[in-house]
Amino acid sequence: MEITEVLPIKSLDEALSWKPLAESLPVIHLQDRANYSINGKDYKCHERFITSKRLLNQGLPKTLICHDMQGGYLNDRFVNGTKTSNEYIFYNWSIIDTFVYFSHNFITIPPIGWINAAHKHGVKVLGTLITEWNDGNDLWLQVFGNLEKRDILVDKLVEICKYYKFDGYLFNVENELESENIENMIETVSSLRTKLKTVITHSEVIWYDSVSMETGKLIWQNQLNNHNKLAFQACDGIFLNYNWKEEDLVKSVANAGSRIVDVYVGVDVFGRNCIGGLDCYKSLEIIRKYDLSVAIFAPGWTYETLNDKSKFIAMEDIFWRKLYPYMYIHVPSTLPFSTYFCRGHGAKKIDNFVLSSTDPWYDLSKLNFQPSVPLCLINGNFPCISHVDGEAITGGGCLKLNGNNENATYHRIFLCHFEIKSTLYFEITVKALKPYESHKIFLGALDPYGMPYKMEFGIQGDNNMFFNNCDDYSCIIPNSKIYNLSLENGWLLHKLKCEMVGTIVEVAIETEEPLLIGRLFINDGSIL
Repeated sequence: MEITEVLPIKSLDEALSWKPLAESLPVIHLQDRANYSINGKDYKCHERFITSKRLLNQGLPKTLICHDMQGGYLNDRFVNGTKTSNEYIFYNWSIIDTFVYFSHNFITIPPIGWINAAHKHGVKVLGTLITEWNDGNDLWLQVFGNLEKRDILVDKLVEICKYYKFDGYLFNVENELESENIENMIETVSSLRTKLKTVITHSEVIWYDSVSMETGKLIWQNQLNNHNKLAFQACDGIFLNYNWKEEDLVKSVANAGSRIVDVYVGVDVFGRNCIGGLDCYKSLEIIRKYDLSVAIFAPGWTYETLNDKSKFIAMEDIFWRKLYPYMYIHVPSTLPFSTYFCRGHGAKKIDNFVLSSTDPWYDLSKLNFQPSVPLCLINGNFPCISHVDGEAITGGGCLKLNGNNENATYHRIFLCHFEIKSTLYFEITVKALKPYESHKIFLGALDPYGMPYKMEFGIQGDNNMFFNNCDDYSCIIPNSKIYNLSLENGWLLHKLKCEMVGTIVEVAIETEEPLLIGRLFINDGSIL
């Protein structure tokens, strides 16, 4: 049976009787990232070679986003997308560690599109288990009245996670518990975590700060303390409620011990009894001062509150631009690497240069890998990098470099960590928006000893090719180099094959005029 949409599980009976509906689903496995990141405050759009500012991921504060929009399961629920436009999308994946899909149903299963979009970028995806108010209390009385039923529920949660290939759960108990069931709840969370890790080693179970594990009362703590520490110890992290004050963070740090980064401090973008909207960065500034992780709830505020959805991208960029100084930019490391820069939607659809449909479409599974920083971090009305709808090689849109921005012509597309063990295969396809436009492709690399060098190639004037036309010692001409250009449907393909042992760490382009980037491909000959 083919699954056409993903829907939540609404009751305990439905969960206990759950069975998979098909043999397999079109889900991408979680892709690897490098073991280091770049601090967002160190990132400059036009600064070359920032590899010296690497920070090992272990011990770095993390960023979780919790997607809650109008009850969930809108047009994102369809496995094969829809013929709609102006839907909510997300593209700042490089700064996210975990994505939670949230609804007020008992078990929220993340839609396939969100899992694929996140996994491509190395981001974990969690579903949500939530119980609320009197109905929630009644449900747990049923579960704990028969511990065999509790064990079946845990096993079903693991099976669901494994089948849909997401990576764990946010565990949200927003109801009171009978005091005699507190220990049962801790055992349930611990059992779920243990059993998940036997089948998904990187899985996570995160507890939401709600019911007290001392009294069973529903009392949000806004800090890590004795009311929630037992739950914290039984799982991979805690998502603190949003109404914290700075002294709550100080206490949380003291109580977390060596697990400071497993404390996710809640920030509600809707600003319910806390700082929200475009001022969320003020909360991030305080949170990061204590090296705590952050859980950003309902970032779709940038879309949901707009009457004119055509202004969404501008609002989204403003919101995240303010947060980048408090984020850590993760680095892709999986080869082969290929992207058309499509954001999973379009006013029309193009397949390999050919217009295949004039209908609008929305399919998050078609979202391609996005640039390390897909927006310009320089304030102003002239962004250095953006996305163009309707121009594409495959998909619904492509990347656009907007040219000279205050005499800065260097445009970084990716920070990366692609290990090349024998032969580099590199392709990039561009389209100049002015005739005889000159541009230079820049590959930053490290040799096997960690010494940086670069390769530069491109065209000058009337399609005059050059390779390493630079005047400093850091340019290296590799052995057995084959570099050529070809033109197809107005797009110019730069194709490079050369012997190489080392690591590609940066991909950038220098251009003074607007330039479209339609495709990027990188691979190593040892894994062809």
